[in-house]
Amino acid sequence: MQCTATISDIGIDYKTNKAKITFLFDNKEVLKQAEELQDQKLNVEAKKWYKKRSLNANAYLWLLIEKIAEKLNMSRIEVYKKHIYDAGTYQELQMPEETMSKFAKIWSNNGLGWFCEKAINQYGEIILRAYYGSSSYDTKEMTRLINSVIEDCREQNIETMPEGELKSLLEQWH
Repeated sequence: MQCTATISDIGIDYKTNKAKITFLFDNKEVLKQAEELQDQKLNVEAKKWYKKRSLNANAYLWLLIEKIAEKLNMSRIEVYKKHIYDAGTYQELQMPEETMSKFAKIWSNNGLGWFCEKAINQYGEIILRAYYGSSSYDTKEMTRLINSVIEDCREQNIETMPEGELKSLLEQWH
């Protein structure tokens, strides 16, 4: 069961001397699920709520990627990874060269845009660049990614939404 709630009361249960926290849930349907769990030991996790990123910006990104892929006869994944590479965010990591491929394989399990490449840093050392997928992007990073895809669309004469609509879409990304 996962839902949104607020804490309405914090205190001590005087019979058991244990912490007691009361939640007010946004949805009454949670009562049915809670009845099934009553008197059972539970794992409980409470995290601060945040507004999820706009699905509209993500959906628009993938719509444009699909158009580019069609036009260039490429897969959506190839186009996406190209733009993650061009506009993406990465972390430079130093590690023994023999462990780089194993790390890259594990890293790629995070999603489509999570990949690695060997590179040489400013000191001439071999490093691994670990690129983050767009699922971890903040507003600034997502804006950079979408702008990269839009630029590609313009080069391919693929129509994109007007600047004002795009700005509004990107402002919703948090």
